[in-house]
Amino acid sequence: MNALTTLLTSPPQARTEHRPLRIAPRPMRWLAAAGLLLIVGLTLHQHDLTLFLALNALGLHLPELWAMLSVAGLGLSAFIVLAALHPGAAPTAMQPLAALLWCFPIGGALTHLGKRLIDHGRPAALLPPDTLVIIGEPLTRGAMPSGHAATTLAFVALLILSRHRPVWQQALITLIALPLLLARIAVGAHWPADLCAGAGVGLVSALLAWHLACSGRLAAWLCSTPGQWALGLLQIGCGLAIARLETGYPLALPLQALLAVVSIATGLQRLGTRR
Repeated sequence: MNALTTLLTSPPQARTEHRPLRIAPRPMRWLAAAGLLLIVGLTLHQHDLTLFLALNALGLHLPELWAMLSVAGLGLSAFIVLAALHPGAAPTAMQPLAALLWCFPIGGALTHLGKRLIDHGRPAALLPPDTLVIIGEPLTRGAMPSGHAATTLAFVALLILSRHRPVWQQALITLIALPLLLARIAVGAHWPADLCAGAGVGLVSALLAWHLACSGRLAAWLCSTPGQWALGLLQIGCGLAIARLETGYPLALPLQALLAVVSIATGLQRLGTRR
């Protein structure tokens, strides 16, 4: 766990710890990748039945794992993990959190707009029940884009943007997204194309949020004593919320309990350091 935390949070060189973070490098490449994912999603959403059925069969094995990975893709879970990975109050620690807070309204608006405009049914609404695996409560509407995929790719993008990282680290962090995306197919909630579109939304959201966090005052305020108190209290509140949240995946309750403990403990730790 310590090694993973170091990989995700520590800069390559200690002397950069207190420098302001940069604007996202090569934003056009990020936008091009997001555009490609969106095009793939919109193009394939009526032609990905074979891929869906092949990947959905994974749900026959280790259903608890897929349920927990689905809960891990929630925005609430992303905030709990990112806040826990950045317990300090340095600008380099607060920048990703500020960007994530911006991601919620941006990504939420883009995701819900897409769902309204496309109005594509989920697998449980379009396929006979005996042809697919459903884990948790079946969902029927609002397939594209996937909100879980948007959250996952935004989270991964912010981790990559938060430090000057070598390519191997970027690739390793990107691998975090794969099981979380596969989980949405394994539980029967999304088509593969939904995940591509959601991933594109997540990249766009992360890029816009990063620029807002770099140019705004939210990160600086989060570094202040009132900001740290607010953040600590928010962590405690999120811990209580995830413990009681009805996610539709009862098999994921152990993960919810773990996230609750982590969020409350790190929130109390943050408050304790500000006395």
